[in-house]
Amino acid sequence: MKITVKFFSSLMEYLPANASDNSIELNEAVAVSPLQIIDRYKIPHNEVRTMMKNGTFLPEEDRHVSLEDGDVLTVWPAIQGG
Repeated sequence: MKITVKFFSSLMEYLPANASDNSIELNEAVAVSPLQIIDRYKIPHNEVRTMMKNGTFLPEEDRHVSLEDGDVLTVWPAIQGG
């Protein structure tokens, strides 16, 4: 199963060295959820604000549901300002 993951802004620092710009292609043998991906890259959950699956907002209660082949997961940080 192929999944594209894109991290934005400060979350880009969590991407592995082989990432292209702000994204990485994952080839998964088993189903994986957005939360499992966040955990894999050791991103604290409180640093994640918005997730989208294929361009559609992914509410927190659906972030445990497995992604499917060809999905694109985009992740944005919580933004703080002053």
